[in-house]
Amino acid sequence: MKQNMPMGHVNMMADTVIVNASTEDLRAILRNMLASKTPGLVAAFISSTQARLNQHQYQRPLAVFTEPDSDSDSDSDEPGPAPQLLAALRRARLLFGSGLGFASLAPLTSVVRATIGRRWDADGAVAEALVMADADIAQALQSCRDEVQGSETETETLAGQAALDDLALALEASRVDVNKWCGEFPFERALYSVRDFKL
Repeated sequence: MKQNMPMGHVNMMADTVIVNASTEDLRAILRNMLASKTPGLVAAFISSTQARLNQHQYQRPLAVFTEPDSDSDSDSDEPGPAPQLLAALRRARLLFGSGLGFASLAPLTSVVRATIGRRWDADGAVAEALVMADADIAQALQSCRDEVQGSETETETLAGQAALDDLALALEASRVDVNKWCGEFPFERALYSVRDFKL
């Protein structure tokens, strides 16, 4: 008697490959598959990615900057990018890369908001991470534009506008704060992009 296969079932030999392959191997395999132009394969990949991401709601990180080590012999009081900051950027890239542009704004907004009340070296690791975040926001907004072109309900439009407004407020607050200590505002591109965005 044929039994119903559980959701997500794969061939046993294929599952053996997945379990034992390195991350680098899996990336190469996926890229080769997606480049094969097999009908429907890319759409299925994006759909599966979105389903996986939607299973785990975003939790705002407690901190995105590390605190200077008071026991260190270094004279620098420069904070560093915490693992949560880099994780927030990875999460955002997964979301906007799979077509969930508006959902990607939440982790990016948390990064922007975390800069308020903080200072950093213009040439330090934090500045480098924030430059990446600026570029990510621009890409996320492009993903939002693509998302808008699809069929959306009024509820989705309102949620998207709320996410955009929240990001815009965080960017402006960060700009004002950075200007107070005469720092270099790291989100210029993002600020102009969100101001130009029309939903």
